[in-house]
Amino acid sequence: MKRMLSLLVCLALIMALAACGEMQSAGLPEPVAPSIAPAHTAEPTPEPEPSVVKLTLAGDLVMHTPLNSAVEQADGSYDYTLLFEDVEHYISEADYALCCLESPLTGTPPWTGYPLFSSPDDLAYSLKDVGFDLINTANNHSVDAFLPGLKRTLDVLDAAGLDHVGTYRTPQERDANNGILVKEINGISFAFLDYTYGTNGIPIDEYSYAVNVYNHDYMTTLVDVNYDKLNADMAAARALNTDVIAVSVHWGAEYMTSANAYQRELADYFFQQGADLVIGGHPHVPQPMEIREIENPDGTTRRGFLCYCLGNLLSCQTRQYTDLTAMVQLELTKDPVSGETEITGCEYVPMIMMYFANYGVPASSVNCARQLWDIRAAMADYESGDDRGGAITPYVYSRLQQALEDCERIFGEVSIPNDERMAA
Repeated sequence: MKRMLSLLVCLALIMALAACGEMQSAGLPEPVAPSIAPAHTAEPTPEPEPSVVKLTLAGDLVMHTPLNSAVEQADGSYDYTLLFEDVEHYISEADYALCCLESPLTGTPPWTGYPLFSSPDDLAYSLKDVGFDLINTANNHSVDAFLPGLKRTLDVLDAAGLDHVGTYRTPQERDANNGILVKEINGISFAFLDYTYGTNGIPIDEYSYAVNVYNHDYMTTLVDVNYDKLNADMAAARALNTDVIAVSVHWGAEYMTSANAYQRELADYFFQQGADLVIGGHPHVPQPMEIREIENPDGTTRRGFLCYCLGNLLSCQTRQYTDLTAMVQLELTKDPVSGETEITGCEYVPMIMMYFANYGVPASSVNCARQLWDIRAAMADYESGDDRGGAITPYVYSRLQQALEDCERIFGEVSIPNDERMAA
């Protein structure tokens, strides 16, 4: 039986081969075995990346006349970038940097300091050159040159390519978003607001729209907060549905290194109304900063940043601590899945406004008679044998040591949980 099956198989094979030969002779194509395409492998969907913004927060530019003299050039122009040479990178490397300008840009000399400030337009362009993006303009010197000076200042800031908030040329400008500046930076949206306690006794009743003054009694006792105005503005900020609400505020007692009850109550109010960042100025000296946990209406919490006062960024004041300041570097991260934005990094850089003549440093040792220095960087240079061309004498070094101790004592410590800190 097996032999019979084998013969049948052979016969079938011979017949098949013959059929193939007939097909070839007839010009017919040979059958082709079907090809099986490999299964398509789908590309994995990339994980969405978080959005990250690095902010630099800086203090008040109190533009005393000697600052102009220090940066005047041979052609009569003013190069204020010279004041920032040692610290410019903290500004330019940020995604967005802000400070407070306490002087109108009047365009007409003489340039004056206290009590009625007036500065040249070059100041705005220098601030842009070093990397500032936003100028807070609501402060007690907003109307030193009255309404015309206020309007011109905003025109110059616009021409220099700088954002601004806190003062306004028209009621319509103030009414738009309740005077709130809205910015989207690296995929994170911000609402910026800016306020001042008063205007140094200059009445603005005829143009109250022009300056964000938060007190009813801005001409007298400075204690009656206009909560109707603030409530409306903060409600408008929340309605914008931005990821972050940042409030800058001119407040507090001059030359006091601690916050008073008035500042603490107002800070609590802003956080309760939805603020994530509260950035203070005016006292001319450093005041404490903190990271705080804020309870939301739904019972969840969020992280907020508060500094009661960053101090004078630029000035020529000589009282104790008025030469000390800091730039705060904040990192904010937006989760791509939940859409929540949180402060994930906070560091500050202690700085000192140097007037080298006070330390017996010869003018030939420095590029500018006055400069803002990074205290830690200057100390590190000296400790490594670099005295910056003779600008850091033993006496200067001892002053830097004391300045660092004062900054760290007054500002305090700010910390973020280790797993959420900046990678920088």
